[in-house]
Amino acid sequence: FSGSHQDAIKKGMAARKPGDAWEVPYLPVDPEDLGRGYDSIVRVNSQSGKGGVAYLMETAHGLVMPRRLQVEFSGAVQRRADEKGGEISAPELWDLFGDEYLKLKKPVLYAGHHLIERSKKEQGITLTVRLDKKTYGLSGKGNGPIDAAVNALGLPVTLHSYEERGISQGADAKAAAFVEMSMEGVKGMTFGVGVHENIVTASILAVVSAVNRLLTMAPREVRAAMLESIKED
Repeated sequence: FSGSHQDAIKKGMAARKPGDAWEVPYLPVDPEDLGRGYDSIVRVNSQSGKGGVAYLMETAHGLVMPRRLQVEFSGAVQRRADEKGGEISAPELWDLFGDEYLKLKKPVLYAGHHLIERSKKEQGITLTVRLDKKTYGLSGKGNGPIDAAVNALGLPVTLHSYEERGISQGADAKAAAFVEMSMEGVKGMTFGVGVHENIVTASILAVVSAVNRLLTMAPREVRAAMLESIKED
């Protein structure tokens, strides 16, 4: 459960190659040599840190999170562990991740998009969203789908980082997109995450996820002004 131990175990397991001598920190014996698996070498409770959370998200769910997202999400895990008490299982961890990043439908609900190739250097988009049970078609353009989606929303946001990774293989493969964004009038930055079979759709879902998180963090008057600006567009 210890955060510092978990981080060392995660790094040791990542560095180990098949056939290497067993030299994983804090684990004197390879569990497989005793007929056991690796499921329980890292477990999460209120003592755990980002390393343990990241390890379980990767091994149990195939999701490799950017480091700063590990830090951000581990804060949410810590709060849940403090509220609940006891251990947080891998399925509970995924449910919490979904609540924090993937299932956000307010105040902006993504309803669809259509890409328009304007030129080799410019991408257009029609982004359909729902606000207060009303549907709005927003148009924007940029140097790619993400830039176009951000411009379509018309909010004073800044994209600081973008990463994409696969989270499964074969016919059921999905892509995960991660964006880190900030917004005028809102302190700090936050991540948005999108998961979809199509990487472009995952990226746009990540943008909407980050925007929803930022709007939730914004003071009430700032949030109201931002939402009105989307409706006016």
